[in-house]
Amino acid sequence: METGIRVSDVEIVRLTPGFTLDDRLQRFMETAARLGAGQVLVAGNDDNLQRSADNLAILAAAGRPFGLTMNLEPMPWTQLRNIAAAQALIAASGREDIGILVDALHFWRAGESLAALSSLPAHHLNYMQLCDGAAQRPESEQELIRQARSARNVPGEGGLDLHGLMSALPATLPVSLEVPLDGEQGALPPLQRAQLLFDAAQPYLRACA
Repeated sequence: METGIRVSDVEIVRLTPGFTLDDRLQRFMETAARLGAGQVLVAGNDDNLQRSADNLAILAAAGRPFGLTMNLEPMPWTQLRNIAAAQALIAASGREDIGILVDALHFWRAGESLAALSSLPAHHLNYMQLCDGAAQRPESEQELIRQARSARNVPGEGGLDLHGLMSALPATLPVSLEVPLDGEQGALPPLQRAQLLFDAAQPYLRACA
């Protein structure tokens, strides 16, 4: 059945010390291309900048024949903690065809400012991830990770400055809703949960249209 829904992005590839362009990763990219995706989420899990940069360059080059663009996602508990670290890694890779993914929760949890977005060239922004969360940053890294992976908030039900963030990003930037939920909302049937998130996102999308 034709629904009009298409796949825009896939995840996740991790730049680890032992990263290799193996058969599994090759099949991952082949499948992503077959599904029509154009963007790949990449996490930085290696504290060696040059090794990470070399592996990122290899990955970006490998994705090109499949029409795939790699996008670094800063996460405050990884070696790639913030936008500045992502920019440094891209510069060290020697490639310009790599994006930086702004995730609303990670952005504010990393202590970023909206001014940090002004230094991002437009060609480094391919999509963003929208969600909400408590205004107060968790004290422990364990809780930081737990909230990010399983207990985010529906847009508008948390304390993050989503209007400010969306206004600082390009108005035509594709938006991905990444909102893992727990409790009653997390137990909703998939279609009902999707409708809840779609409706909740509308005020933030209209604000930057």
